[in-house]
Amino acid sequence: MRTLLNPKWVFGITILPIVVLIGLLFGQYELIKSLLEPESVLRWKVFGGTLILLAVLHASYAAWCIQKRKALPVAHGIGVLVAYIGFLYLYMDNTRELFPWTIPRWMLSDDVFLYPLTFLMPTLAQAVLTLIVWFTPENKLHKAGYNFAGAVAVPVTWYLIFLVIVPLWRGVEGKFGEHVLVVALIAGTVVFLFLLARGVYILGAQKAGIWTNYQLVWKVLLGLVFPLLGLAVNNGLLFSPKLSFESGIFGNFTSLWFYGLALLNGILLCLPAPASAKLHLLLYLGRSIMLSYTLYFFLVFLPFLPVSVLAVLAIGTGFLMLTPLLLLLVQLWELTNDYAFLRQHFTRGLLVACLLVGSVVLPAVITFSYWHQRQTLHQTLAYLYHPDYTRHYEVDTTALAITLDAVRHHKDSRNNSLSGAYLPYLSTYFNWLVLDNLTLSNEKIARIEQVFFGKLPKNEVVVEQSGVDVPTPTITSLNSRSTYDAQQGAWVSWVNLEIKNPADGSSQAEFATTMSLPVGCWVSDYYLYVGQQRVRGLLAEKKAAMWVFSQIRNENKDPGILYYTGANQVMLRIFPFAAPEARRTGIQFLHKEPVTLQIAGRRVTLGHAAQNLQPIPVATRQQPEVVYVSAQDKAKLPLVTRKPVYHFILDASARQAGRKGHYAARIQALCKEYNLDPAQAQFSLVDTYVTPLGASKVWQQELNRHANTGGFYLAGALQRILADAATKPQPTYPVIVVVTDSLHQAVLDTDFSDYAAAYPESDLFYVLGLDGTLEAHSLRHKPWQVAFTTGQVLSSVARVRAWPNAQHPKAYLPEDEQASLVLRSARVNLAEENLVPGGWESALLLHGHWLAQVLHPETSAPEFNRGVRGSFQAGILTPLTSYLVVENEAQRAVLRRKQEQVLAGNDSLDLGEDTQRMTEPSEIILLLLLAALLLIRRARAKYKLGTQA
Repeated sequence: MRTLLNPKWVFGITILPIVVLIGLLFGQYELIKSLLEPESVLRWKVFGGTLILLAVLHASYAAWCIQKRKALPVAHGIGVLVAYIGFLYLYMDNTRELFPWTIPRWMLSDDVFLYPLTFLMPTLAQAVLTLIVWFTPENKLHKAGYNFAGAVAVPVTWYLIFLVIVPLWRGVEGKFGEHVLVVALIAGTVVFLFLLARGVYILGAQKAGIWTNYQLVWKVLLGLVFPLLGLAVNNGLLFSPKLSFESGIFGNFTSLWFYGLALLNGILLCLPAPASAKLHLLLYLGRSIMLSYTLYFFLVFLPFLPVSVLAVLAIGTGFLMLTPLLLLLVQLWELTNDYAFLRQHFTRGLLVACLLVGSVVLPAVITFSYWHQRQTLHQTLAYLYHPDYTRHYEVDTTALAITLDAVRHHKDSRNNSLSGAYLPYLSTYFNWLVLDNLTLSNEKIARIEQVFFGKLPKNEVVVEQSGVDVPTPTITSLNSRSTYDAQQGAWVSWVNLEIKNPADGSSQAEFATTMSLPVGCWVSDYYLYVGQQRVRGLLAEKKAAMWVFSQIRNENKDPGILYYTGANQVMLRIFPFAAPEARRTGIQFLHKEPVTLQIAGRRVTLGHAAQNLQPIPVATRQQPEVVYVSAQDKAKLPLVTRKPVYHFILDASARQAGRKGHYAARIQALCKEYNLDPAQAQFSLVDTYVTPLGASKVWQQELNRHANTGGFYLAGALQRILADAATKPQPTYPVIVVVTDSLHQAVLDTDFSDYAAAYPESDLFYVLGLDGTLEAHSLRHKPWQVAFTTGQVLSSVARVRAWPNAQHPKAYLPEDEQASLVLRSARVNLAEENLVPGGWESALLLHGHWLAQVLHPETSAPEFNRGVRGSFQAGILTPLTSYLVVENEAQRAVLRRKQEQVLAGNDSLDLGEDTQRMTEPSEIILLLLLAALLLIRRARAKYKLGTQA
């Protein structure tokens, strides 16, 4: 304990947390400063400057003491308490000015109000402990009982003050009187903690006497009874059963590991010192290991120490908040005594090594567990969203279930770092190490559970009509302007819209519409009027833009967003519309040929064929990796007929484990009806994983031997077959037949339009049901819905165009009157010199790059950032980005920060979908801190009413 007087501790315990605090507050200020009034900006600068000044003075004094080889004096402890407590009090008293209600809560970081209280508490704790050491010299006899009696007297005194004196108090009216009482409350709390900690310190230092005779009693209380009782109270096992196994008051400590470690720590603390030096060394090592457990709870409850007196007054078990502090003091004393004894038998280096190694055992175990969960999660996401079809996957589902459970708890908007289902500090560490400070959307969590744990998916959402027509914003005016750019041989067209909310419509209505873009047409600019100002859209990473749009929308502000929902589907959303408000917006399109668009029921033609003077090249001259084939050129390509190859996808999920024997009869009946040879067909067994069997005569034996697990991951099987068909053009094409008892048990995507290059003949696949009926479904739109039930199309064959010729075809294109794209390489070069802002060929290159990632998903993760930044450079909207209109610089700053966060992490992770609303700093800590003030106000109000009566 006396080592705390060494000024070197100041830099680790005090200066380092303050530097972190300054960085956190500065980052928050940079986000919201453009929204602050001049008075609030001034307060930020005053408080920031004061904190920096305190840190500089503190560090300078500690450095001076180190140079003079002086211990920290009593004046240091007193000065630190006065300075930092005063700063904290003024900070809390000015939170409404520092974080006014005009600042949207979603712009504020979690627990920003409590940052100073959390990061300055180590400073105050060190100051109190140094004062305890100075006022408890080892060469004098001290009475612990007097200190405990004084500590008990503090809450008793405050109780009497609130009960008797405050209702009769006619002291100074107004704010000054309240300040006096709050300052007195803070002073009383410091005295309470000082006396209580000093009493425990004296007990630990006692070598003989009555207290030593009852050491085991207070060790059992502090080491076993109080920790276990505290966990039970926090988790709702006592006094609040509703919290049991769901959440906690100060955190989710419901895991049995916390109870087990608390029990083990108490036993090690209570064990008597063995006579054997080796056994004593093992006990010393065990206590060293458990030191990090005690230290963790000390840090968790450190911010609550200033309100411990009020906690004792407010709730009968409030004294349990003090247990970690007192237990840490006792445990440090025991380790000190162990060290003194073992120093007679072992070297100093061994003992220090045991202490250091033991102290990192639990953190290392936690880190290893989190790292394994990270690897499991990343492997899961890679399998679902970036699969390498040549690789065999085997995911640890036990670790995956634990990870999903933790992610789900953290997504609860009611939780923060100090309460609910959150684990203080550990959850932050988990989010950083496992999730890269991101999360998983509810949709992805559901997808993982469906694939790996067999949870039934909800493929079709049925929307019930209420029978009441709710007016929505509609387009009242549409005009367009097209300009032909002869230099690049493409059209640049603007479509300007005026949208109005009907007078009897909702006061906060949203306009949303989806547009289908023809091949070779892309969005290159966007604007929205915010009030009377025309605001140009920002091109941002899609997930970051969607998150910011959601937050602004929940604030009923003026966002507008434009993003891809499918291979060629673009959605426009504008919110809000007050009745009968009219808003103006516009979209710029870049297209090679004249095109016709449908926008919310309105038809608009962009470009004019007569003005298209330059010939349309079959292939781009600068970028041969991606080829644009116009409708005219495609009509000149030879027509060919490919041979169908039937590919049976067999449902081998856990739910079908007892139904596999029924597949053979169905398949044989189908083959007989359509004169198919099963030996020439291909088969895939699909559960959590896809097991291709190829053209096999023994597929039934393989199916019987297969161990069914998880769900029916039909989407993965379809993607694998379609990607293979698109990247390896053959004179044959796959006709996919899904064999399952119920397609509603299958995990399916909303569409497979991204893989259109794989099915130029037809977008249909078939489902062979339980009764042998063959149903046709579309790969292009809502694949879970039945297109028709006749099987005649199964035997029909459509002709396709062979590109560039029939002798050596590199691709097969559908026979229609539309343009097509051909991807000639799995690698598309997005070098800066190839991307020209607003260039049509740059747009073609970006689209080809995205298409390459779809068909070669194993390369999509490393190529994600390159695709996003390429979109920014060229100013072209892609499926990876979004155009977003925001109102102010603060929103732009948040967008940039979120975008950097996404680009720095795993691209399959998300920012979440729920608004994380912050509350005022009146949570547990401030509720207790202001409890006395509220009691004072109520008592004085009652007194005034009584005198008036």
